[in-house]
Amino acid sequence: MILHSLDATANGATQLQIHSPDTDVFILALRRYPELCENTLFVMGRGQHHRIIELKPIAETLGPEKIAALRAFHTLSGADNTGSFSEKGKPLCWEIFADADSSIITALAELGQAAYPNEEIVAAIEKFVCLLYQPRTSLLTVKELRWSLFKKKQAQSDRLPPTQAALHQAILRAHYQLMVWNSDRIANPELPSPQHYGWRMDQEEWVPVMTNLPPAPEAILQLVQCGCSKERCSTNRCQCRKAGLNCTDLCNCSDNGKTCDNDVQEEDVLYSDEEDSSDSEMYIHE
Repeated sequence: MILHSLDATANGATQLQIHSPDTDVFILALRRYPELCENTLFVMGRGQHHRIIELKPIAETLGPEKIAALRAFHTLSGADNTGSFSEKGKPLCWEIFADADSSIITALAELGQAAYPNEEIVAAIEKFVCLLYQPRTSLLTVKELRWSLFKKKQAQSDRLPPTQAALHQAILRAHYQLMVWNSDRIANPELPSPQHYGWRMDQEEWVPVMTNLPPAPEAILQLVQCGCSKERCSTNRCQCRKAGLNCTDLCNCSDNGKTCDNDVQEEDVLYSDEEDSSDSEMYIHE
């Protein structure tokens, strides 16, 4: 839709109406507004219920810097193909985005532009996440903030930011989605595999990599068990699989005489014994 809108503008169109009920398309259209004809309208809704939105006043209010950062903001705060932060809805995310300093806005605008996000971009986004979980905090890393919140007895998983390892995977997924969206002016873009961008193949389906570190110390992991007796732990009905864990000898599936589809395989080990896992004592799913 964006490709055709840009083509229509290039061929002299003076008015456009983009019809879609999808927020993703609205964000893409707003991001490309500087390249579209001045009188571009976005029409949302289904059936007889429509809402017509003028893009010009929104673009003028936000300004070019925040317009450029808008897609990354939407991707990180929850788009169709990406996760969102626990109990952090769009209104709260928008408040932090609206007040964000130039380092955060610049980092969001640059996400998805190169092959991989650099350290400066990751650090600025981590700062944004810290502000999301504790507005006006001076802490710059989620590791420091998790410990600070833990000491204040706010240790419930839904009140803690993700670990640095989990956040890194979320940033990679957002980066990949932006690589796709940044190709909206190309009819048949060539994109890399999502394998190294926070995704992995599982039973012929792409699933998100929640973290490349263990979610808890090994002694605690050995206490987690599933009660699967009839199935082979092949779906999320298996509590171990749902939590992103492999089954162990403590699980019921080890006694049913069938092969478990969620047991520990050598290729499933995604981390090294030498890797620092100090920030993995607590874990939060997207």
